[in-house]
Amino acid sequence: MPGPRRLRRGARSRTFLAVKLPEGGPHDHAFTHDLPPGPFEHEVAVGWGDADPAQIAYTGNVPAWGLRAIEAWIRRCLGVGWFEMNVDLGVGTPFVELGAVFHAPITPRHPLRMRVWVERVGRSSLATCVELLQEGRLCATGRYVCSFVDAVAMRAIPIPPQMRTNLCRYAARQGRPFEDRPG
Repeated sequence: MPGPRRLRRGARSRTFLAVKLPEGGPHDHAFTHDLPPGPFEHEVAVGWGDADPAQIAYTGNVPAWGLRAIEAWIRRCLGVGWFEMNVDLGVGTPFVELGAVFHAPITPRHPLRMRVWVERVGRSSLATCVELLQEGRLCATGRYVCSFVDAVAMRAIPIPPQMRTNLCRYAARQGRPFEDRPG
């Protein structure tokens, strides 16, 4: 593995590891275990502090909960979280699209279960859908699109091959069609 290298970024410099992801390395974590078929599910407790004066979840929390679910899924699917991807691997994933459709109120009465679905794996982007449910009832659906970028230059890069492989493996087992557009 190559050692750290310094790159100039404006008036500041940043050290990061220029690494090639080895086959069978930590990025393959989810698939060295029995990842059950179907969508990845993540649960959070909705607390009193998450509610607004109408006694339902504050609208601004919905995108944040979806991002938490996606980050937990990324860690499980790739074996590395966003922080490590950015700092250790030099791969950033800024979000370029975010949206939500609300179907029913979210309250502090029940845990919030989120399902992460892959909609599209592009050349340098990843589109996901997060369903937010309470007591089996669909409360909101979020769409999140991130772009894979060089963390220093902030320019789009192709999704690293091993990451793409794991993303597509997951998507093939999720139980819903997805688009694989590598080029």
